[in-house]
This record gives sequence, structure tokens and C-alpha cells, in this order.
Amino acid sequence: MGYLKRVGTFFIYVAVFFAILAFVPGIPPNIQFSEYSVVPSKAVNPGLAINDRLNSAERLFEGRLKGPECFDSYNGELYTGLHFGHVVKIVGDEIVPIVKFGKPCNGIWEESKCGRPLGLRFDKKGTLYVADAYYGIFKVDVKTGKYETVVDASEEIKGKRPRVFNSLDVASNGDIYWTDSSYNFGIEDGLFAILDNPTGRLIRYNAATKKNEVLLHDLVFANGIRLSSDESYLVVVESIASRIIRYNLKGPKANQAEVFIEGIPGVPDNIYHDGQGGFLVPLIDSSDAEHPQLIKSLIPHPNIRKVIVRLLTLIEKPFKMLDEVYPNEFLKKIVHGIGSFEYTPIFNDLVTILRIDANGKIIDAAYCTSGKIRGISATFIHDNYLWIGSPMAEYLARIPLKDAFPSLAVTAKKVKASESTAPAAPHTTAKPATTTPAPTTPKPTTTTPKPTTTTTPQPSTTTPKPTTTTPKPTTTTPQPSTTTPKPTTTKPITTTSKPTTTTTTPKPKTTTPAPATTSKPDTTTTTTTPKPRTTTPTTAKPSTTQLPKATTTTSKPADTTKPTSKTVKPAEAPETKSQTQKPDKVKSSTGTQ
Repeated sequence: MGYLKRVGTFFIYVAVFFAILAFVPGIPPNIQFSEYSVVPSKAVNPGLAINDRLNSAERLFEGRLKGPECFDSYNGELYTGLHFGHVVKIVGDEIVPIVKFGKPCNGIWEESKCGRPLGLRFDKKGTLYVADAYYGIFKVDVKTGKYETVVDASEEIKGKRPRVFNSLDVASNGDIYWTDSSYNFGIEDGLFAILDNPTGRLIRYNAATKKNEVLLHDLVFANGIRLSSDESYLVVVESIASRIIRYNLKGPKANQAEVFIEGIPGVPDNIYHDGQGGFLVPLIDSSDAEHPQLIKSLIPHPNIRKVIVRLLTLIEKPFKMLDEVYPNEFLKKIVHGIGSFEYTPIFNDLVTILRIDANGKIIDAAYCTSGKIRGISATFIHDNYLWIGSPMAEYLARIPLKDAFPSLAVTAKKVKASESTAPAAPHTTAKPATTTPAPTTPKPTTTTPKPTTTTTPQPSTTTPKPTTTTPKPTTTTPQPSTTTPKPTTTKPITTTSKPTTTTTTPKPKTTTPAPATTSKPDTTTTTTTPKPRTTTPTTAKPSTTQLPKATTTTSKPADTTKPTSKTVKPAEAPETKSQTQKPDKVKSSTGTQ
């Protein structure tokens, strides 16, 4: 009886202790916990069965970097942000540091001191914008490494100071759309942030007024963000809610939010363009019947969430106090480990990348079932590869795009073109210049796609079509005819760059057929319509002018350019209106700093 009494007494004490944690006010952190709900994760379309497309991914730079979590490219070079606060450039097998906003630090346990770049985006002029989780938003000259502060982390926005500057995108007018994942906890206490009530926000920085305006609040850990190709709307990821919100910027529903997709089978992180008007969404953790998300099961139970957060805070407190009195690396590691995402386990080895169209429908999925890569947060198309990053990984992964998403491989050059269009034109003269010595043969060999990608990829979409029509009259002339449009751009023999295609006739033998190709200027005029489409996503990246050289995709010029499909048709997306369904989740607000 004595043993049972002691056991019973122990449980009573434990119950009283947890009751105090749950109900006594004033125990840190002194924040409100309330019940809310999200749509449970749904299985992917049965037609998209689990595959092993990502199993052959290669791991690069193992042990040489930590936590590549975000990507963008410029001038043929890939950029990413790392732990310890550096933004770096990948050049071949070299990692080239570009900039660091934080202070010198000794390790990841001093993350708040190091800085942590979570979002990268080039504007149309080639200026890099970076969101550092701890220090704010910066504008960087990647040539010199010089930077200036755009949004300082210390300033309050509508009464709340951002604690997690996460992702961002830059509009053509210079406005910056960015996410603040939480205003209660920093990223070093990420576990606390996801157990907290929704405090994420979508914010717009007005480049003209230099003011910040909250567009949406009460988002469940706001994360990745991306403008549509025509900038008529943007999509923002709510990681813990496993959904993506569409915020309309133009049209009859301007300034209104609605659900783009919900019930995603896992935890989405960043979001990137797929080059066909849709998006690629990596899941940092996948869920299924055997691997449910524990955090979602706690959402309807605010008192349990409160107890966990308060308990971890109480455990952390004495170590913080000791470290203040006697600074010690061991104590810093303990404090950092409590509540950090770095030590949050991922129970499912399945890695998932979803491809979602402009209507919010999952149309493809790629998986890794081997455990070779885990906990991914970013996927980016660059140089005919799908690059994969993870905040926990000590490597950078990549896989040929044709292996990961075969349907996107044929448009790889178009994706690169969408990353950079305007500055590409000057490079067209260089390429044709090398081909002029041998007008006829080099042109086909150098492949028309190279000029197509460099000279604003739109002409490439139309040029192949005329070539398929001309071969019918004569099989020999079409090839020269295909080359004539390109020399014309190269032959800027000071004649108007493209219209001179009929007169330059770099192939003397085809001088008479060349006028027959006068139809090509007609086709080029038709292609001017896609130009706005490609320039809008990320216009200022002349990177594509060099990328095509390195790629071997020149054999498929016609296929790569066909999919200039104007898939961004935001009118179709508003099929499910989140605002009416979850007023507590997606709340629009307008307020300036």
C-alpha cells in the first residue's frame, strides 16, 4: 500500500504542477493561447503515386556548407543563404562568399548573432534583396558586396516588431512583399513559434513611400512567397496550416485573400516558379496515414500547447541566467537546443516536391524514398538541374530536371529566360559574331536555342514554327531560314536588329529564299505578347545568356520554347474562398508602419 500511495502522490503533484503551468497567469512567456483549426492533410491524387525520381540526387559540397535554404540566380550563377549568416555564390565547385549582415560568431548556437538569410530575390536591375531572419531586409550589390538596410529589424510595424524575416519577392515597381513568420518568437525558438497562436503576417514595403503595410495577419507561420508572372496576385505559404493563400493584387478581387490550396500532405516551406505559370513546393516534412503531423494534433488544444511552451521556457531560463553571469559555450548550446528547429526530429524519411498549377491543383509530384536527402525547404530550377536545399543539411543537392520533372525539362531554357530577360540582348551580338565566319553550318550547330534564350526568349517560341512550315517548299532552305533570324540580330550590321532578317541573308545561296522568310518578322511581332510575361517574374537576370552555353539542351530548341503558356489565369484560382471559410486564419488588414 505504501508503494501505491507514493505513486499516487507523485501523479497528484505532477497534475498540480501542470495545472499551475496551464492556468496560473504571468508565467513566461506571457502570451495568449487559444483554439483554432486547420484542414487536415489530404492524400495526393492517386494518379500521382509515390515514385523514386529524386533518389538519384547528388550531394555537393558535403561538409563545406550548412543549411542552404533559399535560392535565386543571376548572370548564370546560383546564389543561396547559409547558416552563420553568409549569402554565397556557387561557381563550379567553389563557394564564393558575397555578403554577411550579422556579427562574427563561434557557431550555430550563436545564430541570433551570426544572422540567418532565409529569402533571396533579384530585381530586374540585378540588385539582390535578402531577408535575414534576425537583422531585417537588405539591398545588396553582388559585384561589390556593399549593402544597405531596407527594413530594420528593430522597427515596429503596426505595433509589433517582426521576429522572423522569412521570405520575400520584388515587384517590377520596386515594392517588396515579405513574410514575418512570428512577432512573438525568433527563429532560434521556432518550436515555440509553431506552438503559439498564429502570428504570421504578409507585409508590403512600398518603395515609393518607404513604408511597410500589413496586408494579412494571423497567418499560421507565414513562410514562402511568390508573385505570379503577371503580378496580378501572389501566393504565400502557411507552413503549419499546410496551405497556401492567394492574395489578389489586381482585378475585381484586389486586396482580397482566398485559399489557393489547403490540406497539403506535409509541411510546405518555400515556393518557386516552375516556368509554366505554376509553382514548385517542397515539403520539409511529409505526412501520411502512418506519419501524421504531431503539431497539427495539438492545434485544437491550447492548454497543452501552453504547458509545453511554458515548461520549455522554465527549463531554458536557468541556463540563460547562468550564461549571462558566466558566458560559456556549453550553456549557449543548451539554450539554443531548447526550442530550436535544428533539433526538432523529422520522423518521415519520405521527401516530397509538389508541382502546383496556377489554379491551385497538384499536377505532379516527385519523391525521394531512399533517405539520401531529407527535410528540404527549397527547390530551384537552374542550368537544367533542380537544386534542392535544406536548413538542416550540410550539403547542396541537385538532380537533372529531366529526372525530377520530365514535363518541365523541355522548358528548362524558358525557366532560365524568365529569371533574366532585359539584359540578355547585348550578348546576342557576341554569339552570332562567332558564327559569322561560317554562316551556314555554324548557325545550325551553335543551335538557334542559344540565341533564343539570350535574346529575350520570346522569339524562340515563334521561330521554330516558321521553320516547320518552310521545310515543305524546300527541305534545304528551312535550316538557313532558321538561322537567318538569328544572324539578323547578330548582324546588327547597324541595321534594325530583327527586321533585317530578310535583307542580311547571311547565306548567299539562299538570298532568294530569304525574302520568303519575311513572314518571320510577322511571327516575331506575335511573340512580343509573351514578353511582359517573362519579364515580370524576375526580369533582370542576364544569367541566361551564359547558362545556355553550359547546357546541352540545345538539341531541343523547339520544345523548350513552346510552353510559354500563359498559364497564370488568376480568375480560376478563387474556387475556395478562405476568408469566409477561415476568418480566423487569413485576416486582411491595411495599416502602415
